[in-house]
Amino acid sequence: MATEKQDSSRKRPPNFRIEIPGDETVKSRILEKLQKVKGYLTSTLNKPVNNSLIIEELLDFWIKQQLGSDNSKELHPFPSTYSQTRSQDVDQGLFVTAEKSLDTYGELFEAHTSICNGKLKVLKRTMKGHVASVRLMCTKEKSHSYLWSSSSYLPNDEFLVNHRICHAFYSSGLLPVHYTRFVNGAGIGCITKERRSKFFRKYKEHAENESVQSVDNAINDEISSYDDLDGINIMTDARHGWRKNAKDTTVVALGEKTHKVMDCEHITKSQDKVAQRHERLGTQIIYENLENKNVSIKIHAHDRNLAVNKFVRDTQFTVNQNDLWHAVKAVKKAVTKISKGTKRSEGISWSVQLGDKVEPIATHINWAVRNCEQNSLKLKESLDNIVNHYCDNHENCHHSSRCRFDSNYEPSRTVLTNLKARKMLEIAIKSSTIYKYPQDYILAKDTFYVESFNNVVNIFQDKRICFGDDQYKLRSNLAVCHWNENVDRGFTSVWKSRNPNAPASQKGKKIYKKLTYNYRINIWNRYISSFY
Repeated sequence: MATEKQDSSRKRPPNFRIEIPGDETVKSRILEKLQKVKGYLTSTLNKPVNNSLIIEELLDFWIKQQLGSDNSKELHPFPSTYSQTRSQDVDQGLFVTAEKSLDTYGELFEAHTSICNGKLKVLKRTMKGHVASVRLMCTKEKSHSYLWSSSSYLPNDEFLVNHRICHAFYSSGLLPVHYTRFVNGAGIGCITKERRSKFFRKYKEHAENESVQSVDNAINDEISSYDDLDGINIMTDARHGWRKNAKDTTVVALGEKTHKVMDCEHITKSQDKVAQRHERLGTQIIYENLENKNVSIKIHAHDRNLAVNKFVRDTQFTVNQNDLWHAVKAVKKAVTKISKGTKRSEGISWSVQLGDKVEPIATHINWAVRNCEQNSLKLKESLDNIVNHYCDNHENCHHSSRCRFDSNYEPSRTVLTNLKARKMLEIAIKSSTIYKYPQDYILAKDTFYVESFNNVVNIFQDKRICFGDDQYKLRSNLAVCHWNENVDRGFTSVWKSRNPNAPASQKGKKIYKKLTYNYRINIWNRYISSFY
């Protein structure tokens, strides 16, 4: 009779796993400590111990150390500060509170607890702007009723929180429609238009004072940057409030050394009905303001406004200069026009031989201006030589040019052999403003910093919006403060392109440090100091 074989293998006891985050170093450190505890427990208990017993002993030891021997204490005697929102509570009321108001709520809760063991519940919440005025009622004694606000009061009996958010709204350059959409979408209350207007009437004065202080500091910085001071160099430009026949115009003057705003004038149609004359009027006011501050102007660069040209020429001891970039851009446009076109007009209004010369001619003009030794005749001669150079005639080329000293030189561009093409290029160059008025470009001045300032102004003044005079002035003042604080700030690194076909990008692009907004703090301090 066969007998059934008994399985004598040992069954494994039930187990579970605990995952602990960490690398091999953490793992080895924990296992080493477990081994030490295991050795201690084995010798103390005089029996083998496993990991489960080790962990339980450690946890019991920690709980005893924290809570003592009183078994009536619980591990978590207070509600947890971490709570998950239930689906029915996701649309609950929100509000903005101040730190001191939370302290007041804690004191109120503590005082109530000392006289009553009932709980305080929210009976009613009333929004006053972004501040919640909350009626708290005791669950046991109805006579225990308290009114708590999420913000303290300023000396004018208005809430601090609402004033602080009004400050943030105006100093950030937000439009009212953006503000109302945001706060209504978030459900955190909304400050009424009337209260915002009341705040604005006082706030704009402090923003203007901060702008004046910023400009005064900028003038001092500009003056101190000159070794031999016989006048400062400035660059100016005008920015119209919108794109056509604008009511408002901002005329700004930047220092050439520090690139900070020396003056910023707001010109409106109440001063001159013709928008095209605003730049000249603003420039005149800038000159008068700088003269009143005993600041003389040595060189004035701008983007060739003819009225400003005449005004500067008529001013004693000031040299008039026009922006080189705009002049070169006009030449490039003229050469592009005669370098391509329809097949039917080829050889009549354009030539294929000029197709590869737009950028080289721009480079040639930039080089000629910077190497003319501030001599207008020498500049004209260099511009005249452009046509000869592309006709492979290098007799008048500069002695340092490769086409002069290298006997193996071969033109990299198509040589002009067509007389019509040569004539068209000659006309394009000689009809340019830089050729007609070389004396306005011999110092090679640029005004691209003013263009950058105008881009910053767009942050605060949208050209699609027609602002009132006070709003426009406030936003101009904020732009001045923002620019003067952040222009030419430091950079953390330089990014360089690896594209060999883009040589202009090989010099690298600076990765600037983060913007700072200390001017907003200063404006807030000026405003709040008016209450105390």
